[in-house]
Amino acid sequence: MSARVDKQWKDKGLTGYSTEAILGTLSHYGVAMDEAGFKSTAGEKFPLELAIDWKPKWKGTGQFATFPYAAANELFSRLVPEKPTPMKGATQVIELIAHALKLIGAQPDADLTGAFGRWDAMVAQLPPKGDRRDAFLREFVTFIETWAKTFNELPERLARAGKKDEALRFALVHETLFADREGCMTALVRAHTGEREAAIADLVKWASEAARDPYARYSALDALVQLDEATQVKALGLGVFDAAAEAKSWGLADSIAHLLGHLVQQGGADPAYIREVRARLDRAHQHTGGHH
Repeated sequence: MSARVDKQWKDKGLTGYSTEAILGTLSHYGVAMDEAGFKSTAGEKFPLELAIDWKPKWKGTGQFATFPYAAANELFSRLVPEKPTPMKGATQVIELIAHALKLIGAQPDADLTGAFGRWDAMVAQLPPKGDRRDAFLREFVTFIETWAKTFNELPERLARAGKKDEALRFALVHETLFADREGCMTALVRAHTGEREAAIADLVKWASEAARDPYARYSALDALVQLDEATQVKALGLGVFDAAAEAKSWGLADSIAHLLGHLVQQGGADPAYIREVRARLDRAHQHTGGHH
């Protein structure tokens, strides 16, 4: 296989190069692969996982140091187009974000309904919950990192704009992707569309449930923060921290401790509560290397 990609591929992208050239470049730098072999491997992997598998064999440097991941994504789109990839999922979510922002801005070309339809079609092909969904999400979040804040805010923003149906559908996008947010994003929308008391009661219940996964409890806690329910968050937060610590989820525990510390700084608290928060900050920092 003699055809290869040239050094300008990073500027041009890979769409203009032949499949033979992409496979030839992989082979030239240490990863022997043909179309049949790629299709067989792609049935069990996502692009990032493939690139990680190829890394020990990869000899490319300079312009070709990052070629495996780009090649894996491009070959997925060509050779297994029916399989949803994290990049495709992120593209669909970014399209949803763009049309939601247009709808809020009353722009005439907003087509959130159409974007939801394309999203729903892809969701049916996502891997089931479990290890494969987790692998999909680990790669997916790298693509939407710059959009994460807007993505997280949009259910509430749509609700505030009087777009209840669209807000509920957008909340469901969150809950479909991230199981720990189930119910919580919908509760945020409910709270802004006439069901505040009931929605807050549900969030308090979920944050309080000892048997509930700590990440799911934190999602409920975070929703209460967004609803300015500081008193409830202070009352529940120590218990959610302790659950995260017991599960040795120290990154999560650190986030909770800092959240509580921020609330104490903003609104104050009695000395005993401040000591409890400080103790948890110290404990989290022992495991994460953080500082006050």
